[in-house]
Amino acid sequence: MAVSLNDEKIMRLIKKDSNAGMDMLVETYGALAAHIIRRRISSVCSEYDIEECVAETFVDFYTQLDRIDLRKGSLKGYISVIARRRAADRWSKAMKESSSQTQIDESYFGTIPDNSPGPDIAAAQKETSERLMREVNRLGEPDSEILFRRYYLEQSLGEIAEALGMKRPTVSKRIERALGKLKVSMEGYI
Repeated sequence: MAVSLNDEKIMRLIKKDSNAGMDMLVETYGALAAHIIRRRISSVCSEYDIEECVAETFVDFYTQLDRIDLRKGSLKGYISVIARRRAADRWSKAMKESSSQTQIDESYFGTIPDNSPGPDIAAAQKETSERLMREVNRLGEPDSEILFRRYYLEQSLGEIAEALGMKRPTVSKRIERALGKLKVSMEGYI
């Protein structure tokens, strides 16, 4: 993998003058981190929480500085991964604070868009969406959270496994089984 000259410049500056280097890193990748985090947690967190999560992303980057290898990935990639993990952690924290058990409702996924003019079709789509949310919640933990992390937060199997303290093949198998259960329970709706 070719190393970006800009990434090398930022890393050299961080090592020479950490404040100036981190300022340059935030200036270059701050909007990216904010976009990733906002897209994943804006439905459950305040703007202050989002900004705090972005700041934590760059703190995490700085604390992991000795493990950053530009031959293995770009700074954009590192920031993106850290931002997604931070967003997932913040989402989990928000869910735990809002209730003792994580319940996913349709507001996190949004509704199925209605591209047809008929209200009967919109009602049927809403009913299907609500039914899907009930069925996902009925799966229980950790399956409902695994599906949320995979299909809403767009986390990789490895990220989910790390966040939930599971092995990657276990997460994969749980997704496969959960989707099988949903297929059976949603028969006739989808």
